[in-house]
Amino acid sequence: VHQAAAAADVERVISNREQQPGRVVAMSRAGLLLICVVACSAHEVTTTDSSFRNPNAAVEADKTHWYNEAAKGIGERLERQANMRRARNVVLFLGDGMGIPTVTAARIYKGQRLHKHSGEEQQLSWDKFPHVSLSKTYGLDVQTSDSANTATAYLCGVKANVETLGVDSRIKSGVCHSDKSTHLPSIMQWAQDAGMWTGIVTTSKVTHATPAGSYAHSGHRDWEASVPEGCQAEDIAYQLVNRNPGAGFKVILGGGRKMFRATKDEEGKDGVRKDGKDLIKEWQEDRSKKGNASYVWNRQQLLSVMPEKTDFLLGIFDNDHVPYVIERSSPNSTKPTLPEMTSVAVKILSKAPKGFVLLVEGARIDMAHHKSQGGSALEEALEFDQAVQETRDKLNADESLLVVTADHSHTFTMGGYPKRGTNILGIAGYSDIDQLPFTVLTYGNGPGYQAPRENFTNEQVAKPDHVQRSAFPLTEETHGGDDVAVYATGPWAHLYTGVHDQSYIPHVMAYAACVGDFAGDKCATPDDTAGGASIPAAQLVAVIASVLTALLLR
Repeated sequence: VHQAAAAADVERVISNREQQPGRVVAMSRAGLLLICVVACSAHEVTTTDSSFRNPNAAVEADKTHWYNEAAKGIGERLERQANMRRARNVVLFLGDGMGIPTVTAARIYKGQRLHKHSGEEQQLSWDKFPHVSLSKTYGLDVQTSDSANTATAYLCGVKANVETLGVDSRIKSGVCHSDKSTHLPSIMQWAQDAGMWTGIVTTSKVTHATPAGSYAHSGHRDWEASVPEGCQAEDIAYQLVNRNPGAGFKVILGGGRKMFRATKDEEGKDGVRKDGKDLIKEWQEDRSKKGNASYVWNRQQLLSVMPEKTDFLLGIFDNDHVPYVIERSSPNSTKPTLPEMTSVAVKILSKAPKGFVLLVEGARIDMAHHKSQGGSALEEALEFDQAVQETRDKLNADESLLVVTADHSHTFTMGGYPKRGTNILGIAGYSDIDQLPFTVLTYGNGPGYQAPRENFTNEQVAKPDHVQRSAFPLTEETHGGDDVAVYATGPWAHLYTGVHDQSYIPHVMAYAACVGDFAGDKCATPDDTAGGASIPAAQLVAVIASVLTALLLR
């Protein structure tokens, strides 16, 4: 862009000089153009153009392409059937902090990173899901939520107060409680009551807010290994091992060994428990009485697990969270990927006689956003995308409800007027105020605030660990309060439509699987073999055909 502008300026100077024959032309056209070449080349050194080719440019230039795409889309939707079978399997994929701007940026990043294309035309795995809705993420006492009260909403089906887990409105953040009447059952409890198997997979600590929302009841999300002195409640890790529904999980995979021990772990890192307990040992001793139980703590051990011979699996792969994708990119990494953990979990749970419910969290999308590292967040989103696609490929689409959503958004956004194929991690343009560059990706707040602004190059900002600029300074970037998308496919996925509260999400899953309040004869089709009901496509086709015919005859 700057090269073109510079060339245009030089041509303008030449034109002006040639239109004034009475003045001495001090420099030839060739000389001026030579200056332009040198100047443009110098600019190129500081702001290397970083763009990707659009593979469909020629096709997209033809207007019939877009008509054909629209006709294809209409046809697919007219032929679509509502799957009203009972959902034998339910998998909830939770992209922590994966708001709609993150989804869009991840789609582009996927095309550029994996296929070296412009990216806008790329598809994420859930882009292919037939049903989409919007979820409102506010909490009972907050406009913008955290990951705890949102987990209570999309796992227990009830809006709650910020920082609380699995408890109702009577419990405020930090309030110690032991009153079980405040406890809210989750989709995991409903599933277990119906004889289904359950499990959790996450790249965070398994006691972190999102996974904890599936099994814990706590006045504060941070009570992972202990509770305040004098409080009679149980910490989150203890509940996972010793209280239902956590005690009934067939698969638990993630990080956070320090929350289960008071001593050093397998990698020589300290535990933080104050009660001296070794909850991992307790888990092993208890589960081995009920079946074949395995505890693994590294990638090699996980990949050596034989699902057909495993009844219970506990895998805790780090003392803290599982490292970021950019920190474990080596093929020799001892840390498993999210797709690897999910694959093992699905293989074990698929043995369930009555089906299963699985929660899979891409946790570090959120954590990278908090650091304003947009590139790292997109790397996490791509790994999450892979886990979704591989799971969809493994399961029977007719009997498996897959739901992809987020707990909340972030202040992350895409801006400027970048050309098609601009590097999503690169420079979007230059300010008309200070003439300095700004990036495609920015944050509303966070550690990337800079005053005065500095110059930078595409090479500098395109690194995954680069801290994107923010509008105002905070030590840590915050969540966003905007709606998040819900993508669904499988039995009863068509119930995810329109705009709804986040608390609606697990009730649809319960209805589809005939569990919880919809157990027995309270769900529409408790029979696994019930067929799908066709949307009256023929009638719609006839109406649309008549409308199109009328338009053509005008």
